[in-house]
Amino acid sequence: MNASDDCQNCLRLGKTVYDTDTCQLIDREGRPIAVREKSLRVLGELAARNGETVERDDLINTVWAGKSVSDDSLVQCIKDIRAVLDDHDRQLLRTAVGRGYSLHGVREIPVRPGAHPKLLISPLRVRGNAPEFVELSEVITEELVIALSPRAGLNVTTDETQRDTVHYTINGRVSLNGDIIRVFVQLVAGQSGDVAFAETWNIPITEADILPHQITDRISNVLRVHMFNHAGKDYIDRDDDNLDTQALLAKAAYHMSRIQMQNRDAARAALSLAIEREPANAMALAMRASAAVLLILQESRSRLPDPPEYCLELADRAVGIAPNIDFVMRTRGSLRLWLKGDHEGARADCERALEISPVFHLAHQTLALSEILSGEHAAGIRRVKKIMELGPSTNPRYPHYLALLALGQILAGEEDAAMRTAREGHERAPGDPWCNYVYAAAAADWGKIAKTGEFQRMIASIDLPLTHFRDLAFTDLRNVELLEERLILAGYPSPS
Repeated sequence: MNASDDCQNCLRLGKTVYDTDTCQLIDREGRPIAVREKSLRVLGELAARNGETVERDDLINTVWAGKSVSDDSLVQCIKDIRAVLDDHDRQLLRTAVGRGYSLHGVREIPVRPGAHPKLLISPLRVRGNAPEFVELSEVITEELVIALSPRAGLNVTTDETQRDTVHYTINGRVSLNGDIIRVFVQLVAGQSGDVAFAETWNIPITEADILPHQITDRISNVLRVHMFNHAGKDYIDRDDDNLDTQALLAKAAYHMSRIQMQNRDAARAALSLAIEREPANAMALAMRASAAVLLILQESRSRLPDPPEYCLELADRAVGIAPNIDFVMRTRGSLRLWLKGDHEGARADCERALEISPVFHLAHQTLALSEILSGEHAAGIRRVKKIMELGPSTNPRYPHYLALLALGQILAGEEDAAMRTAREGHERAPGDPWCNYVYAAAAADWGKIAKTGEFQRMIASIDLPLTHFRDLAFTDLRNVELLEERLILAGYPSPS
């Protein structure tokens, strides 16, 4: 049992918890910590007035019940408490000189796993009473239920009576305009009615059988991206200690989607707490491992905030617990590629993730990277384009997709296409080092652009070495040398 399980009136003090109901100090494993009786009484008095200064005389009179004792007795108790709390810098138990002492703990709430977001899939409304359109509506609904039900972190229902309790709703309508079937589908977030996504498909009636698959693929990706990018927004200003595990995961996902250093560190902190509470939570383990390599493209492998062995160990634990979760499998595959250059292992894990969710964009992204880095440029280019077609262009990862696509096009000899793609990635994320780095390589054949002051200022702002491509798991060093030659041609500074 963890220290805070079932604790209704607890005060977190660093790595320990004081239970005001039982007047015990508890360690991380839920075991009572031995403290001298008087010292524990002093701690209890301070905890009862957490954050307030308690006068020395008040403490002595209460704890020693009016007996005549010297200040030394109280001072010894204070020393005992600081020692057991490991409070060397006196931030938990503070001295108010000439007055008394104050305790500064964090009031705990009961820790529960938390409920997964709930999705209501409503049957698409049919305009008219043609049986074939009623059947089409039912097939689309069934496809959506089948595709979304196995997803970790999401509860799916078709029960309309639960509408007032759901976090997302999918609904729409089917109609006929001449020989064209028109299907409108929207994703509504929360109870506000805000439309997170909406799209209309128009297709000849003779091709109606392909619609359910197209719609399901598109909605699955959009919903996944929206949840990852936005579901944790309500938690970003709340202290991690006051969030349940599911809220911690949502908060971490929100931060990870921003792909910024300060967001990465906030995500790592939230996920570390989630793992401390639930060591067997596979999603927490996989997300924590994934967060460590979040900025690897922007800052290189040498700046990883965690040892590679630790990240891989977390990923292996997650796979051992839940090999049926696509994100878990993809995370290990991604780490195998980034940290070990293991293309075979990475592809095996990502292909397993795609068996679970065939359009999982992150698994496709890792496979596309592996294909491009191992010389299968055409296959990688096709895969990146597929990801971009399925997901919204508002996804914060979209500029990185453009940069990856441009990298594949450079290596495939498609210089003009690479320049257009890389420039769009730069324009969408002008401050992103990786997008700018690829843009610099793509611009080598475009002297009029590469020689401008604006372009050279962009190059000067990139905090990546000329040799950054060597951090990627290229299987042919000649591709790396080609890219470095292009960077130098574009004006990138050579190593001193």
